[in-house]
Parts: sequence; structure tokens; C-alpha cells
Amino acid sequence: MVVGYAVIMETEIAMLNINTQVIEIPKPTLANWQQNVAFIADSLDISATIVLQIYHSDFKACASSKRVSAARKAQRGSFNLNFFSDHIVNNQTDIFIEHIAESSDWRAAQIRVPGIQSFFGWPINWPNGQTLGCIYLFDEQPQKFNVRNKLAVLRFQQAIESDLAILFQHAELIYQNRQLKTSVAKKNLDMQVLKQELHYEQDSRFALESSLIYQQDYDLLTGVANQVSFVKQVDNIFSSLHEDDEVAVIYLGLRNFKSINNSYGYDIGDRVLLETSQRIHQQLTTEYLVARCWGDAFAIAVRDENAIEQTIDLISRLINAFEPVFEIKEFVITAQVCFGIALGDSSEDKAITLLEKSEAAMTACKDQGMNYKFFTQEIEDVIGERHHLESHLASALYNNEMSVHYQPMMCTKTGDILGAEALIRWNNPVLGAVAPDRFINLAEQNGQILALGNFVLRTAIEQAVSWRRKFGGDFCIAVNMSPVQFRDEGLVKHIQQLLSYYQLPAQCLELEITEGVLLQDEAKAGKAIQALQALGIKISLDDFGTGYASMSYLQKYSFDTLKIDRSFINNLNNREQDRELVRAMIAMAKKLNLRIVAEGVETQAQHDFITNEQCDFGQGYLYGKPAPAALFAGQYLVKKAM
Repeated sequence: MVVGYAVIMETEIAMLNINTQVIEIPKPTLANWQQNVAFIADSLDISATIVLQIYHSDFKACASSKRVSAARKAQRGSFNLNFFSDHIVNNQTDIFIEHIAESSDWRAAQIRVPGIQSFFGWPINWPNGQTLGCIYLFDEQPQKFNVRNKLAVLRFQQAIESDLAILFQHAELIYQNRQLKTSVAKKNLDMQVLKQELHYEQDSRFALESSLIYQQDYDLLTGVANQVSFVKQVDNIFSSLHEDDEVAVIYLGLRNFKSINNSYGYDIGDRVLLETSQRIHQQLTTEYLVARCWGDAFAIAVRDENAIEQTIDLISRLINAFEPVFEIKEFVITAQVCFGIALGDSSEDKAITLLEKSEAAMTACKDQGMNYKFFTQEIEDVIGERHHLESHLASALYNNEMSVHYQPMMCTKTGDILGAEALIRWNNPVLGAVAPDRFINLAEQNGQILALGNFVLRTAIEQAVSWRRKFGGDFCIAVNMSPVQFRDEGLVKHIQQLLSYYQLPAQCLELEITEGVLLQDEAKAGKAIQALQALGIKISLDDFGTGYASMSYLQKYSFDTLKIDRSFINNLNNREQDRELVRAMIAMAKKLNLRIVAEGVETQAQHDFITNEQCDFGQGYLYGKPAPAALFAGQYLVKKAM
């Protein structure tokens, strides 16, 4: 039926030979084109999208995005884009130029179209082969289209030609009615033709809507399902799960993806993710579901009577698939994968729950250096404890459960207490005293570390000012800084305001940072360190000797103090190697004119060793444990003042 109709219409078009230049395009159709070009320009973030129509041997714009000045310039003729339009129409060919300056075929065109860096154009034709004009996109910046972007524009081109087909058939209907008024059969045929075209228009619009829905359910970079779509599909599996079936959700992550992004840039990182998706797909059959959840994380669902065996077999194949290096541009990159697995076997199981469990198992897998790990009761207990801690931590500051304790820093030459390190402490009515290593990481993950860090800074600065006024001397206070705090753009200004408000000299404040601060964003960290030191604040590199690149940081950043990690001090009495390492650290600090602090001093022998090696300061239980402000002052500052 459809084939016969197509043959009839082709014959009629050839017979009638309608002049399409006299067909008027209705305003609603033009308005629809206008909405689409605006949507395409916004979606692809380009300067302009324009539909041109041949008009008296020239071109006029039917629809344009008018996003930026470039589009308006093009319409006024400031850019001679007819150069491209003539080529598209006369040759009935597409033009794809991602970067005019780098295109040997089009480089000369820059003289005619100054300011345009990229151009993409397609011809638009009436059903009888006559040309309406063209659709083109251009940008003042180079643009690189992926397959999905091209497909979206091609669909718009098809939608325009669908509109033209309807208009053409409408014109044909008028012509035929004028010529064949007496033919009832012909009128019926025309009505059927119009109905078919309307159906085609509905189908075209449905296809466009489906394309938009696709973008809601699928990851635009890799083309696989996104997390929302994955959860829906797995929930559907659970709703129809057979009695003997199990569902396994595998959570795949790249151990070193953050390092890849930092070392090679986000463009290379995206290419790694794209190839990661491809390598995963190569090991899957149609019964598996796969999705990209976020960042470097992918999820795979396995449904089978022997889901565990299937999962282990799949993970084994995936591990082998990731052994070959990634060769991207001129780089050779190694990607290390790890997996977390969670199992479900009941219609009452929820996909989002399994996804959370598999992610938790993958995180534990990363921490323990394993290839894969199943979700266990132990991991569930850790999650339960996290949720329990988090529920209390949310209101800890508001309920005045947080306090600051102070641990003395002693001068090894004089035995005087010259300062203290401020340490946060949490005492909850239900949980009791909660160790910092239980809640600091949690606070960094959920964002509360900013509020806690500001609380410690403000409290420590205010206390240091009070002690300096009451007991005199050059008392200094040291405060640990989280990597999350260092990512805060307002950190330097906030500290400057605190020092000004409480009138603490900047040189009496020392901020302690670890390698984690520098790993987050070296450029941002370096800028913040310089700004803080410009105020007179001292910067200390904490846990020195334990990081992967501690020595290299001494080249990149200007520190005031190095703090030798307690792990080296603990074994001074037992290991000659540790004694030599500590000697070397102290000697190096002296050569670089840096102050040196030994952490974790607990015995007289350790004190004697660092004193003999001329270490500037000692900190540890031998000199004093962290104590509340009143107790600290009574033990150390009152005696000094007397």
C-alpha cells in the first residue's frame, strides 16, 4: 500500500512540475523551525544555527538562533557566509569544517568569512528535487561534532523536508482540485495523500520526542544508560524475577582515574571513559545491563540462576580486557580497574539499594588493594556506622558537642612551650567521645568539614589572642587544614578577616597541610599558599616522609616548616634505618632554612635523639597530651608566666 502510494506520488510530482518558489511557508511552520534552531544552538553551545531559503537568486533567513552577536552579524552580511551556502546548494553536498584554519581545503575561506572558525551545512530540498536552501551551523570557536550531535541536526533536516513535503502536497492538492474538479476519485486520492503525510509528520515528531527522551535516559559521552535508567531497568527485573534467579550488580571503578585527569587533562580523561565503555561492552552479551553512574563508575547487572559464577567469570574477563594500555593521541595510559558486587534474589530488593551496596564494596576494594569484593555484613556495618555517625554529626556544632583541644609544641633547645596545635574533639551524649579519624573523613565527604574547619580556626585564633594578652610572649597556634577547605575560593579572605577581627599577628598562625591538599589541585593549592604566606601566615607540610612525592613538593612550594611523621619517630630506638632517615630530614630542613618538628615523641630516648640532631621542636605525649584550653593554660602557660 505504501509502496504503491510512493510510486503514484513520484509520477504526479514529475507530471505537475510545481514551482516551489511560489509556495508560501506558513508562520506556524517557521515558528517551529525557529524553536528547533534555537534548541540546537543552545544544546551544542555554538554561535548560531540558521535556515536559509533561496529568494530571487539570493538567500534570506527563514529561522535563526540569534544566540550571540555572531548570528546577528551573519544576518546583516558582516560575515560573507553565502560563500558556503552557494557551495552547498550548487553542489548539493554537506560541508563539515571543524577548524577552518587547520583545513587545507577551506583555509583560504578565512579571507571571505573572517571570525568564523567552524562551519557545518546541509542542503534542504523539496520533494520534487528543487532546492529550498540550506541549514548551517557556525561558531567563532573550533567545534568537534560527535555522531550523536550530527544525528540530531540530520533529524532536524529531515523534519524540515517533512514539512516541505506536506506543503508541497498541499500545493499539489490545490493544483489538482483546480484542474480536476469533476474527478471525485482524484479528490479522494488527494485526501488520502494528505492523511498519509499527516501521519508521517506525526511519526517525525514522535521520533524527535524519542530523541529527547533518549538523552534523558542515556549517558551522552559513552552512549550507555545513565544511573536513573539503570535503576528503573533493574527494578523491572526484580518485579518479574523467577524463583531460582539471582541478580548481581557489579560496580566498576578506575583506581587511577583522578590521576589520569590531573596528568593528561579532562579531554584525555573523557577518551579513557569512552574506551572503558567499549571494553566493557566487548565482554557483555545482550542479557547484561550496563550504565555509567558518574565519573569513572560503571554499573553492570547480571541475572542468572548462577549469578555469582557468572559475575566472577565476567570480572575475570574484564580484568583481562583492561590489561592492554590505552593508546590515546601520543599518550600510553594504564587503567587499573576494581569491582564491588552486591546480590539480590527477591522481588522486594531495590536496585538503588544494590547499587549503593556494590559501590560501598568497590570503595572497600580500592582501600584494600583487591581486584573485586562482594558486599558483606562487615561493609554493611561500616555503612550503618557511617549513617549513625552522620545523623549525629549533622547537629554536633549546633548542640555545642565540638571542642578544641591543644597539644604543646616544645622547643628542644630551651624546653619552653612556644605554641600548640589545635585539634578538634567530639563528645556526643549518645556516642560518647568520637575519635577524629572516625568523623573527619565523613565530614570531608558530606561537606561538613568546612563548618568544622571554620569552627576550629575561629576558636584557635580567639584562644591564642587571649593567651598572648594574659600570659605574654610570642605564643603561636597551628591548625590542620583539610583538602576540602583548600578548594574553597574564599579561604584566604576568610582567614584574613579572622586575623583582623581578633587582632592576631599573622606570623603567629601556622596552617598545617598534608599531601592530600596538594593532590587535589596543585595549581590552586600553590596559589592559596602564596596568598597566605603573603599575609605573613606560616605554612607547614604535615606527615613529611609518608607521601609519594614529598621531596618534589619542596621544589614546587615554599614551606616554612616540615613535620616529621610519627611513624619515623616510633622506631628510632629499634631501627637504624629510621634514625638515618630522621637525621637526613633534619639536615635537609636546615639546608633549606626550614623549621623542623618531630611528631609523636613519647620517650626520653626519642627526645634525646632529636635534640642531639638539632631538631627545632618536638610534639608528643612526652611533652603533653591534647588538653582543653583551661587545662592546657594551667599546665604550661601559668608556670611560664610565673
